[in-house]
Order: sequence, then structure tokens, then C-alpha cells
Amino acid sequence: MGIVKKGKYDERKFFGRAAALWLAVLALLGGCGEEAPDEEDGSRQPIVNFRALTLGNMPEGGMDEIYRQLDALTIPELNCTLRFDFIPWGNERRQLNIATASGEYDFIPGGVFSDYRTLVYKNAFLDLNEYLDAVPALAEHYATYDVNTLKKCEINGGLYGLPQFGQGEVMSGGEGFLYREDLRREWGLEEIRDLETMEAYLYRAKEEERYRDMPLITDNRVWSSLWLMITKEKYLEINSCLETPFLVVEAEAPYRVLNRMETPEFKEVLAYIWKWKRDGILDSDMLARSDNEGELGKSLLLEDRKPCETNNPLWSVNTHWIPALEERHPDWEFGFFTYISQNGKYYVGSLAGSSVTSISSKTTEPELAMKLLEKIHTDRRYYDLVAYGVEGSNYHLVDGKISFEGINPRKRFAWTAVSDNLLNYEGVPVNQKWNDEVYRPIVDWHEEIGMGAEDIPLDGFTFVQSGSEQAAVERVWLQYFQPLVCGYGEDYQQELEEANRRLREAGFDRYLEAIQEQLTDYAGTKAD
Repeated sequence: MGIVKKGKYDERKFFGRAAALWLAVLALLGGCGEEAPDEEDGSRQPIVNFRALTLGNMPEGGMDEIYRQLDALTIPELNCTLRFDFIPWGNERRQLNIATASGEYDFIPGGVFSDYRTLVYKNAFLDLNEYLDAVPALAEHYATYDVNTLKKCEINGGLYGLPQFGQGEVMSGGEGFLYREDLRREWGLEEIRDLETMEAYLYRAKEEERYRDMPLITDNRVWSSLWLMITKEKYLEINSCLETPFLVVEAEAPYRVLNRMETPEFKEVLAYIWKWKRDGILDSDMLARSDNEGELGKSLLLEDRKPCETNNPLWSVNTHWIPALEERHPDWEFGFFTYISQNGKYYVGSLAGSSVTSISSKTTEPELAMKLLEKIHTDRRYYDLVAYGVEGSNYHLVDGKISFEGINPRKRFAWTAVSDNLLNYEGVPVNQKWNDEVYRPIVDWHEEIGMGAEDIPLDGFTFVQSGSEQAAVERVWLQYFQPLVCGYGEDYQQELEEANRRLREAGFDRYLEAIQEQLTDYAGTKAD
């Protein structure tokens, strides 16, 4: 029997797996007539056991068949296995940081839901540029989207994550407010098209006895939704507003960095937060919530304890929420208000700001890890297993389209951040009315405005900040600004002044100055 190793020679964990798994692996090796190539001294090469993190819940019924079919590909063709550990949505940012630091995982998802750039600065991930020559098919695959796709994803000259092609690319443009459309009509409210009509829906819902004592917003990122609706197209993000909340630029002056928390629009955001908190719209215990309470929101909606949810990406609603809601409440109807739908200007950036798959800097088999990612993005046998699971168990194929009819939503599987629209199947809608009246019109609208959209002036800009200053700024956010955006305190204007004063005391002026210098240098390259 050959030695089995992780990307880090962790034999005990692998040998500790159930005997059934070993029997399956041995059967595969014998049945395929394939053996791991011999070393020069005649000994067997060790099988590399890669571990990957993905977000969400393990499919009901487990992963045994997915692993069996993956092993049938990866062992004879790459001499490796791939296993997943799941991090549920809700507090995923903190859990990803802990798991990344542990060094136990070879593949790590990142993006706006994580501290991806911060982890890059901490040397948590491999520079994938060093291994692209070993995976020419992978590089060619990404070039079909844009010859500069991977170049645009670099940070300070290094490529630390492979971007997804699909659902993540309509990230900010697709975020919005999910609500029960049948109730809106029953209540005689206007169509939800802006902050005013959205607020009217929230306050009308509070008049209903079943919602009167329930918070309608439990996600502490709601301030970012308000920011989008209030500012419209005036500002651009330097990075994710959740990872670097203080940094923003004006769209008309994109090379001058500002402190978001000193803008008049941020005061407007706080005014809404304060009002909603005191009127019972916001969770009274908001500060104790994580920075992504999607699962809580979904469960409350399923139980008819609230009729809406903020901070929802359209792709997530369509993939995860609508199937579960359709199964439980087939008579309900839903609407979706995209926060930027009223914008007069729309910017499109590279895939660098979407979700990515990174390889840990602690893996001992980086080239093999890259070859596995190459297979996943260029070989449908691999892609289908990690993007959808096992046909007949996790999904169905109907006339070349993917269908989840008859599939329990809790049995669905996908490896976060490997969505690829060159390999994705067209889907059979779970809810035809939702698809025809809400989802497809929004997607078509995005495609239409994307055709003539302007490039983001900051596309490709990254910055480096000292670890001590970054840590100091993050401490101020947690201690002074996080309570502000959750509606705590007595006088938000005075407390905002105090929070900004604490920020300056922590060295924010130096922090901002260093970023401004790098932004000015970047602007110079754009002018050349």
C-alpha cells in the first residue's frame, strides 16, 4: 500500500479515515489498472491529499459519492485526492482567517466575503504566476474571457487567486433587497424602486402582527446597502467597502482618496441606521450578529417571521433562496430591488474584485495543486463534480440544462469560487414566474449596460500598507465604528466625530497619505 500525504505529509489524518474509504481507493486503483508512478528507487509515489475550504453547508447525505467519483479521476490522472471542509455562511470572514492561518488547507476561497487582500499582504497565498508555465491550458482558458484577465487580478505584481468567471462578476451591481411581492400588492404599496419605497415597505410590514415584534434587518452590513442607494454613482470603491471601509474616491476625481466616514453621505447613512434601530426595523442585538447573516435571514423568511432581506446578491438569491422558498411556500411571490438600478453611470471592472480560489503558501505541492485547478477549469468531468456534485443525486441534466427538480435544496453542492460561465450549464428555472419576471430582466439589464459600460478608473490598482497601521485602523473600526453602523449610542453625529478623532489618533492620516502616494503613482501609469 502506498504512502498517502496531504500537501503537507499529514499521514495520520488520512489513515484515520473510515475503512470503507480505503477499500474504495484500493478498488479504484485495481479496477482502473492505474498505479501511482514509481520513484527512481522503485518505491511507490505518495498520493497527495489536498484539502479545500468551501462556503455553505455540507450536502445532506454527505460527500461519499462525490469523493468516489473524484478519486476515480484524480488518483490515476494526477496522483492526488481532494477533500472539502465547509464553513457555513455567517461569520465566514473570521473563520476563513483562522483556517488560513492554520496552514491545514491547500485551497482557500476569497473575495468580498473575506479579508483576501489583507491575507495576501500577510503572505498567506502562493504567487500563481510562478506556476502558470506548468498549466498552459489554464492560462489559455482565462484568456478566452480577456487576454489580460489574470494580469488584472494581480496584487503588486503577484497573482494570488484565480477568479471565477460566473456569478461573482455581477457582485456589486447585483446586490439588492429581496421582498415578498405578493404582500406589496396586498398592502397597496408602490413598486420598490428606490430607498423611499423600500423604507415604506419596511414600515408597512411592521404594522402586521406577525412581524411587529421581529427585526426586519438582521445583517449588520446594511450600512453598505444604504451607502449604495444614497450615493448612487458618485463614489467608487478602492477595494471592498467591507474589507477597507474607510477608503473611497469620487468617480469624477478617482485618484484622490477620501475617508468615507467624513463624507456628508455617510452621515445620511447613519441617520437612517439610527431611525431604523429605534423603530424596531433593525435587530436590537445587531452588534452581536456576524457580518453575513444570510442563513439567519433565510430561515426567518422561510418561517414567515419577516418578509424581506437586505444585502442579497442576486446570484445567491436565485441559487440558494428561491429554491428553498419555492419548496416551502410555492404560493408566495418575490420581487428584487437592485440598489444601483437607478444609476446614471455604470462601471465594469475586471474579475479581480470577484471571488477567487487561492493556494496556500504552506502547501508542499504547488505545481500539482495548479494542475488540479487546470483540470477543474478545462475538463468537464472535473468541473461538473466540483461545481454541481453527482448527477442524479445533487442535480439533474435535462436536455443539456441543469435542473434541481425533485432535489432537496439541502443536497445541493458547489465549490465556492470556481463558478465558470464557459463551463456552466444553462439552468432550468425552479420558479418560472420569478425567472421570467424578476431574475432574467435584471440579468439582461446587466448584460445590456455592461456592453457599453466604462472601465473602472482604478481597475488594477492595489496598495500596500504597513501591518501596524493596518491593525491600528482595524481596531478603531471594531471599537468605534462598528457600533455606529449598527445604530448604538445616543447622538450619532457626536459619536461620529469622536470615532473620526480616534481614527486620526491611531495614525489614519499617515495611513491615508501612504495610500494616496501609491494612488498618485498609479494615476501616472494610466496617463502614460
